Amino acid sequence: MTTHVPEPAFGTNGFIAPLESALLTGTLADFQQAFGGNLNPALNTPQGQLASSLAAIIGEKNSQFLKLSNEVDPAYAAGRMQDAIARIYYLTRIQASPTVVTARCTGAMGVSIPVGAQAADASGNIYLCTQAGTIPVAGFVDLTFTGIITGPIACPIGYLNTIYQAIPGWDIITNLAAGTPGQAVESRADFEFRRQQSVALNAQGSLLSILGAVLQVPGVIDAYALENVLSVTSGAVVTGSITGTTLDVTAVTSGTIAAGFTVTGTGVEQGTYITALGNGTGGTGTYSVNISQSVGSKTLTCAFGGVPLVANSIYIAVYGGVAQAIADALWAKKSPGCNYNGNTTATVVDTGNGLYQPPYPSYAVTFQIPAPVAIKFSLSMALNAQVPSDAIAQVRAAILATFNGTGGGQRARIGGNIFHSSYYAGVFALGAWVQIFEIQVGVATANRDSVLVQINQVPTLALTDIAVVFS
Repeated sequence: MTTHVPEPAFGTNGFIAPLESALLTGTLADFQQAFGGNLNPALNTPQGQLASSLAAIIGEKNSQFLKLSNEVDPAYAAGRMQDAIARIYYLTRIQASPTVVTARCTGAMGVSIPVGAQAADASGNIYLCTQAGTIPVAGFVDLTFTGIITGPIACPIGYLNTIYQAIPGWDIITNLAAGTPGQAVESRADFEFRRQQSVALNAQGSLLSILGAVLQVPGVIDAYALENVLSVTSGAVVTGSITGTTLDVTAVTSGTIAAGFTVTGTGVEQGTYITALGNGTGGTGTYSVNISQSVGSKTLTCAFGGVPLVANSIYIAVYGGVAQAIADALWAKKSPGCNYNGNTTATVVDTGNGLYQPPYPSYAVTFQIPAPVAIKFSLSMALNAQVPSDAIAQVRAAILATFNGTGGGQRARIGGNIFHSSYYAGVFALGAWVQIFEIQVGVATANRDSVLVQINQVPTLALTDIAVVFS
């Protein structure tokens, strides 16, 4: 028995399925051969309909096998196949996670707020403090709180406003930035990102091994790792001004300037960085920056990601998770003698895996809990007869889904660049009624095509910060 239906093949690019038009042609040829020829091949005849159905069945099976063969590749795997690949690395998909929010706790100087302190938002959702803190002379301390209910629960600015379990001397709690919403189940993109980072998990001392270990800590939503191999502090502190896209440095207090450094200081636009050297070659002189603006002469910091690092040190920014668990994971992977950077310190006790006797040595481990930075979006769209009554709500939900990584891509991350172009597809997918003039993004104002998040910031987005205008 022979057939005219073409077979699939395996080539250098993997499984190759024949065109369905070729399947139909082959099926019709088989019918002609089986019935001795002279059959009418029209598709509206009984034999034509049978041939069409058979070709469609073969094509569907080829498509299913093509999908299966593609999912062997980690870059395309999803669902059950992605879970299977991750198990090779002893990873399992992170289940639903809670919302994380940075809250300002105000009260009397010297009052300690412990891990587990409870607060509630305006809807009655309970949040637990994940890092201990003591209110300083300023009268307030910013601490991280995690919701006890999992899922993408919104916590807009000022929403976390009730001390649920009283602590004497702790008077007020509020969040000055929107919380980072939790997620239902780890998305395909985020799971693959974590798997890539985990490949180095068994290593010791490398940044990827530290980052991989920190990302495995329960409750951690995002992390960023950087190191300074120099024997001096990285970056530079300068006196300078910005006119248009020219940075004019008149004095250097410390350090050396380099292309790629983020420029920070009062009045400097978020995401400003040095694109090229002018007549300055690391010291005084002129440099080109990416954003046109006007900033008078003042003290500025120029450093990669906006954060100078002390000599011979590592920098780990982590959002979410319990501070002690983060410190334990960090200390277990970093090289001996390496210095730290950051705003949060926890003490790690080294038992030597049973090799030491009490009293055990202890070490202060420092890392950065990034400050939330509220991102704003502005969408200009065409008004037409098909626009539904809840169009603004749908558009806002689509933008938020893309931002949080639940729309198929990766979430907005610490130190990442948020491009407006990444958000068009999610809005277009809402329906044929969508006609977009422009999407803009920014921090104080949504007026740019992209915004660069510093490595000591975690991007957040509230629905109220997504402006949608139909005209």
